[in-house]
Amino acid sequence: MLQILLVDDERSVVETLAETIPWESCGIGTVHEALSGAVALEIMDNHDIDIVITDIRMPEMSGIALITAIHEKWPHVQTILLSGHADFEYAKQAIAQESFDYLLKPVSDEDLIESVQRLVHRIKEKWETAASHQRALHAFQDHLPLLQSTMLHELLTGKVYDQKTLADKLDLLELPYSVGEDLGMLIIRMEKHLSDMAHGDLALMEYAICNIISEVMHNHFHIWHTRDVHDYIVVLVSMKHSTTMSYSRSETPQTLLEQYAAQIQTNVQLYLKGAISISVSSWGKFPHEIGELYERTVMSMRKRMGQVQGLFVTASDETDANPLHTIRSLYQPPTLISLLEAGRFEDVEQKIEHIFEELLHSNEHHDIAESTFEVYFAIAGAFAYIIHKNGKQISSLIPAESYRYFQAPSYSTAQQLQDWSVRTLHYIRDDAEQELRDNHSTIVRSVKSFVDLHLAGDVSLPAIAHHVHLHPVYLSKVYKAETGEALTAYVYRLRMEKAAYHLRTSTAKVFEIAELVGYNNTAYFIRVFKKFYDLTPQEYRENLPV
Repeated sequence: MLQILLVDDERSVVETLAETIPWESCGIGTVHEALSGAVALEIMDNHDIDIVITDIRMPEMSGIALITAIHEKWPHVQTILLSGHADFEYAKQAIAQESFDYLLKPVSDEDLIESVQRLVHRIKEKWETAASHQRALHAFQDHLPLLQSTMLHELLTGKVYDQKTLADKLDLLELPYSVGEDLGMLIIRMEKHLSDMAHGDLALMEYAICNIISEVMHNHFHIWHTRDVHDYIVVLVSMKHSTTMSYSRSETPQTLLEQYAAQIQTNVQLYLKGAISISVSSWGKFPHEIGELYERTVMSMRKRMGQVQGLFVTASDETDANPLHTIRSLYQPPTLISLLEAGRFEDVEQKIEHIFEELLHSNEHHDIAESTFEVYFAIAGAFAYIIHKNGKQISSLIPAESYRYFQAPSYSTAQQLQDWSVRTLHYIRDDAEQELRDNHSTIVRSVKSFVDLHLAGDVSLPAIAHHVHLHPVYLSKVYKAETGEALTAYVYRLRMEKAAYHLRTSTAKVFEIAELVGYNNTAYFIRVFKKFYDLTPQEYRENLPV
């Protein structure tokens, strides 16, 4: 939703407008207030304001001068001028400054709401035009290589798409891959002097290497590449169907890929004057085996190359057996720790379920004990981390029956470990939710105390937010969620209730009561009081039972 700024040197005017106009129904999410042009420009510097409503006659900087400064620095911001003087010269200046509307004070709520709604509609129409299909398509094409690289990176790190979403995304990104298709992989490590380059030069070198790869392999292979967390270039390849018969029968896709990889290594040395190491994978199926191929090929590079530079390793060189399966879902993003930090407890529970499904499924023919240890330490470590990060001790948050698992593994089956994991997660979730409720209750109490003590002074949203050290937008959301009432509506209601109390229990004059509840302009006070009680203050007092 949009943000609006109300500017008037009379505090009662801006506060009345802020409190009594149903801004949300007009499409306005946040209302800012300023009592001078200088303060208004300071707010403009710190907030993404969409609409400014300003009085014309103000000391030091007039409304005309203010909107002139706004249109010079923020030409997209729309303005509405208010004036208590039906002067045609002001109207002409407003038109000259391309102000959206010019309204005479005292403006009725209906006229102001109608003007703001028309202006919000115009702004939204501009947004829709800016987001037209042609512009979006042009931007998409410009970013297509980056989008392709990002998707491959997601697949390497374990992101899973359902079949329709995957097919749609591949089509959108113009990637000629399909489910179940055979694929191979190259992992390329840039060596000195290539890897010692500055970041910008390194990106340029990556671009040059990928151009060499495309030039060498384009006759037989589709090429899809990205850079991983180790700064390796990862190249996914699949055979082009139109050329599958264009190589000799003695050549397989694997041998062809290895020949091309060797040629790439030579060409980089020849044309870029730098060494690269290459690890060539075996073949797997798209997309489900991408992660496994990647991990195995990176492992091969680490084990067989180490820090030796300029080497060439292929899947046919592999002799190691790896009978114990790694529980990949433990490490696939989002990780347990990142989910816990974000407070996504339902997703954590779902991830735990996936971890144990994989644990039981992948170790049907192996000793499950080793993998269960891996799962236990990962989950217990994640839980201990988030509890300590929240400033708590494990023993103070977890009951003794569950706490003993942190002191020493106390499970005898994987199911017992899973039950403990879910149970402990619930303790952590319940504690976090209670802490949030306590924090919000404290904020609400502090707000109400401040408003009650300062009702005759500045109880604007920025002033209250400053008192409780929160951003105004966040404070508004917390207060509304906790109480069911908007903060500005609470201030308005409290003012009216206090005014009614004084009318009932004192002989103070109306203008004195207006000042007691924060209105320096008696006419505005009478107007908002009547809007709330459907009676003027005098009528309210006259209708009191004797």
